[in-house]
Amino acid sequence: MPLALPLLASFLYALGSWSLKLGLRRGAHLSIVTALSNLSMAGWSAPLILFFPGQPHPQGFLGAALAGTALFVGRLCALRALAQGDLSHATPLLGIKTIFVALLTFLFLDEPLSLGLLAAALLTALAITLLSLSPQFNRRSWWPNKSQWITTAWAILAAFFFALTDITVQKYARLLGVGWFQPLMFATLALLTPLLFLPAWHHRATLSVTLPQSSRVGALAGSAIIGFQTSLVILVIGIFGHATATNVVYAARGLWAVLLEGAAGGGAAYHDKRLLAVRLTGAALLLAAVALAVGSL
Repeated sequence: MPLALPLLASFLYALGSWSLKLGLRRGAHLSIVTALSNLSMAGWSAPLILFFPGQPHPQGFLGAALAGTALFVGRLCALRALAQGDLSHATPLLGIKTIFVALLTFLFLDEPLSLGLLAAALLTALAITLLSLSPQFNRRSWWPNKSQWITTAWAILAAFFFALTDITVQKYARLLGVGWFQPLMFATLALLTPLLFLPAWHHRATLSVTLPQSSRVGALAGSAIIGFQTSLVILVIGIFGHATATNVVYAARGLWAVLLEGAAGGGAAYHDKRLLAVRLTGAALLLAAVALAVGSL
């Protein structure tokens, strides 16, 4: 299994999320940003039907629809977490997806867990705990405040639905073939996207209002990058399986997110070096988890 691909995707996720956060800070509407990233995923995946064979299968069609629906909910939760909190907080928390994938794979796909992969998943959980701590000079407690709890809740929900997406892909993608399954999955995502605008339909907001000019570079570039890397991860799982190992390596996006925010700004880790140090420690544990995952294959 080419572990370099999910590692590349992990960096692209952090870069794309930093760009989306930039767009949100500059006034982009959350629903517009979510819709753009969803449509980008569908656009990147559509050409696969030309390069990979496929065959009709009723359960495969159902699996593609379920995976697309789970991804839709997961993306909504992930972007709400990103809009609520810092990149260096929301993105590393998504690493708990590794634990969810390992458990769901064991429960529903009858795939045994090696000790190395299990240890990597547990180490990832420890790293996430460190990445969630919030030391601040003006507070005695490192315990998260209300806003940080909300970010944590949205991120954990996103991680669960992303995990559900991945095991659905692993279970059903080969029934249709990746060339059919992945485009159908992301077509489902695209078809569900208009639902994002139902709560605010009466506002009749236009793109020029909800996506100010100053936010467009971040929102559009971030959507393109996120769309590509998501399609890449789903393609790897669809072809090779190994959802747990893929997600342990993919959890390195937490490391990239902390480093990117610390270097380029856009969050508390840029201004508070103590916070940056704690989150980098958690990120180092993620690297150890990656090493365990590689060694167990």
